[in-house]
Amino acid sequence: MLFSGGHMPAAPNPVLSVLADDTVSSEEFVCEHALSILIRLPNGKRWLFDTGTTDVYLENAKRMGESLDDLSGIVISHGHEDHTGGLMFYPRLKGKPPVFGHPYIWHKSYQVRPDKPLRITGIPYMSRMHVSPVFVPVNNTKQLDDDLYFFTDIPREPGSFAPTQGNFFNEDGTGPVPLIDDGSLVVKTGKGLIVVMGCAHAGYTNILKAVHKAFPEENLMAVIGGLHLGNASEAVLKEAADFTDDIRTADFRFYGGHCTGGKAIAYFKSRFGDDAVQSLGSGKVIAFE
Repeated sequence: MLFSGGHMPAAPNPVLSVLADDTVSSEEFVCEHALSILIRLPNGKRWLFDTGTTDVYLENAKRMGESLDDLSGIVISHGHEDHTGGLMFYPRLKGKPPVFGHPYIWHKSYQVRPDKPLRITGIPYMSRMHVSPVFVPVNNTKQLDDDLYFFTDIPREPGSFAPTQGNFFNEDGTGPVPLIDDGSLVVKTGKGLIVVMGCAHAGYTNILKAVHKAFPEENLMAVIGGLHLGNASEAVLKEAADFTDDIRTADFRFYGGHCTGGKAIAYFKSRFGDDAVQSLGSGKVIAFE
């Protein structure tokens, strides 16, 4: 799908508030192995991207003075419980917002780890019960709001880095599970594109290539979220940084959290500088001039 670069007027830039991450931006916030980001659009509408593992996102929103009532919608990047567990607290949200995600997020999966208990990685039962009546399935790409797009079914180039397979298995023990439910948000601004990834299971570079194909006239202003580059080789990191460099704006910014990995953050800092590359952390507010 191709989106025109000039059919909408330039608008003020959005503000993103990190409600849950693996680390904190300051001691007044709490963290968990999770991701949740509140996106406030220039039109005043608010969208929640992922809900973390527990109610940490609700607690941090309260500490940040952010209301989660009357959201325009909740977008789920994929079905793992560290992104969907917070949906079990959906009844606390006033307004009953719709929940968008790839249809495969409902697939039940389990993680097998040496010397550790079996881990249920799919959407928790209570989250399923609360959200299934308001779920909106999304395949391919869907415009959700003014300048807000949800990308799913990202093409995965043969041989490309896509951290999808591993020790995740189906209920009957078959596998590994391919994690085809991965999705990312794109916010279009007057200065460039903001790409928000949950875990980038489709592959960091694959996602950016799909976005660039859809918006060929737009440059990349920022990448934010869980980027799953912790186990990436030096060659994969170079490819990711090279493609980023090819399509970025002069003031490009990179915010890596959750599953991104310290190695990847250090590599991107070596390419783009300490000021442009930062870690996330619960409580961080990201605004663009």
